[in-house]
Amino acid sequence: MRAPLTLTFHNIERTGALEARMREVGERLRRHHDDITHCHITVEDRLVDAPDMAPYAAKIHLSLPGAQIHADSIGPNGEGHEDLNAALRAAYTAVSRQLQGLKLDRGKSSLIDGARSVMHPALPHEHPQRSKA
Repeated sequence: MRAPLTLTFHNIERTGALEARMREVGERLRRHHDDITHCHITVEDRLVDAPDMAPYAAKIHLSLPGAQIHADSIGPNGEGHEDLNAALRAAYTAVSRQLQGLKLDRGKSSLIDGARSVMHPALPHEHPQRSKA
């Protein structure tokens, strides 16, 4: 089953080329991470809100079983991008890092849970007294 893809345009003209690029980003995410149940990509021109900064930003919100991931292209000081493609790349990179972290976390927990299921309970034992120097 294909995960739904939602595209949102804030203060920016919806063009065929931009929509195709956003769909490409969504498809790439869904192709590499098949557990995504919903993908929402937003592009915005923030010139109205922040006229002294680079205007473009992209946001990606993903829903997965047991997790929600949100990433955007906005820098630590609130700066955007001069180019929409750069904004989409930055958001894609950020969300991919989070997905990779989630996979690692889930992989570790399942390995640990699996190891616990085959391990025998620890036997109580005494720790030797440490000598105080």
